[in-house]
Amino acid sequence: MIRTTKRRLGVFTALVTAGALLAGCSGGSAAGGGSGSDTVHWGTKQIPVAWDPVVTGSTAATNYLTPIYESLFTLDEKREVKPALAEGYEYNPAGDKITIRLRPGLTFQDGTPVNAEAVKFNIDRIKSQQNSALKGSYNNVKAATVIDDRTVRLDLGQQDYQIPRLLAVRGGMLPSKAAAQADPVKLSQTAPVGAGPFKVVEIVPESKIVLEKWDGYWDAANIHVKRIEINFGIDASTLVPGLQSGVYNFAQIDGAQIQQARSAGFDILAGVDRQWGSTFLSLNLNKAPFTDPKVVEAIRYAVNPAEFADKLGFGKGEPTHQPFPKGHPAYVDALEAEHPYNPARAREILAKAGYSDGEISFEIGGVANNFDQVAEVLQEQLKAVGIKTTIKLTDFANWGKGYYGKTLAASVFGYVGRDSHVQALTEHYDTGGVLNLSSPYTSAPFQQALKAVRATPLDSPDYGPRLQAAAKAGYENGSTVSLYTYASAIAKKKSLSDLPAIDGFLSWKGVTFTHGD
Repeated sequence: MIRTTKRRLGVFTALVTAGALLAGCSGGSAAGGGSGSDTVHWGTKQIPVAWDPVVTGSTAATNYLTPIYESLFTLDEKREVKPALAEGYEYNPAGDKITIRLRPGLTFQDGTPVNAEAVKFNIDRIKSQQNSALKGSYNNVKAATVIDDRTVRLDLGQQDYQIPRLLAVRGGMLPSKAAAQADPVKLSQTAPVGAGPFKVVEIVPESKIVLEKWDGYWDAANIHVKRIEINFGIDASTLVPGLQSGVYNFAQIDGAQIQQARSAGFDILAGVDRQWGSTFLSLNLNKAPFTDPKVVEAIRYAVNPAEFADKLGFGKGEPTHQPFPKGHPAYVDALEAEHPYNPARAREILAKAGYSDGEISFEIGGVANNFDQVAEVLQEQLKAVGIKTTIKLTDFANWGKGYYGKTLAASVFGYVGRDSHVQALTEHYDTGGVLNLSSPYTSAPFQQALKAVRATPLDSPDYGPRLQAAAKAGYENGSTVSLYTYASAIAKKKSLSDLPAIDGFLSWKGVTFTHGD
């Protein structure tokens, strides 16, 4: 225990030092100058439905939240925790309490203070607000206590060295306490207020948002982009032509468009260390027919990930039996052999369980225009083993009521990378997990493995094996049936420098424009 405590205290000091070094190497204004050359014109087919990081259940929305909100900590390209709104942290000897120290003089974009009370308020809101999408991620955080204006302590249910990583991604983003108290719906829908590098100056719900650099940001010297304009709901087929015509200089594109964009001379940012996604079938183990584990087992054998990857991955997809791509720290090689595609085996399991051909039927839910083809391929695969399905896709808002409310029986869905590895697991397999359609169900094997990985310092040689053990236990006993993973790519003009390669969110620190094409 003493050795671990000293290491954590050392991290506290290192974080403060790293923050000072980061501030000290800040660059000047963006190359290129002028209002046009330092504006990111961003096109995407996605449509965010909420701007509050506490309530949005869309993992892809993190990309749009990071310019507005800052987390308590952040991550560098080596996946190491670095200071952000907080300058450091310290664990107690038992590892079940963590004290977080904020930077002095911080404010939100509305001028109100970023202080310990604001941190406590947001954590309390995460844990108690009815529509919180982060409850499952904070299951092990039992209470937040204000020590002084800049210091807050989190009391944990058990030893847990994952907390700084949770606080370095969407789980650690701080909305303005004043804005959330005054009108949480307004905060989420029309007036998001954070402490990040960009402030909202215009928002057209489901269509457009305009952000301008906020000089009050703690690290404003490292932000060279002056303005970001994001256009939502763009037809995917028009994104690359839009790049070519100059309408956009930054666009999120599908795998099918990567080669087209690359051939047209645009840079492509994709891969396990940047932008990737996972598509899966969520089953509700609390609803028939999935209350019978034999039905779930049969579905695992009936699913053919290779077909999804071939038909929908456009050369950038990988068949997988787990919600992580190869090369990810939580990817488990052994899982790939557990339920190989075997429709004959699926039929045998159902027959032995007493089900006649066509007796099992259910609806496949999902978001229209996003998962249509996924649902169609899945429907045919299940039909081949005698399972009847109907496809019922709807808009995100209506679908979300059933999915996040855990009233749907089955749905296709997906998510983008999570750099907090344990958070990725708890969201799929823990009680309250936003991607766990069976919540409050969780399994004893997963909870045991989760406890072990939480209690393991991130720099321990045991961390990797224990993380994978938790991933394996979660998948084997959970309600997620993975279909395939894929590259979630960004195409950009060469005049915009590369964004830092951080899995799960976009960082604009150090990004500049040049006079190149």
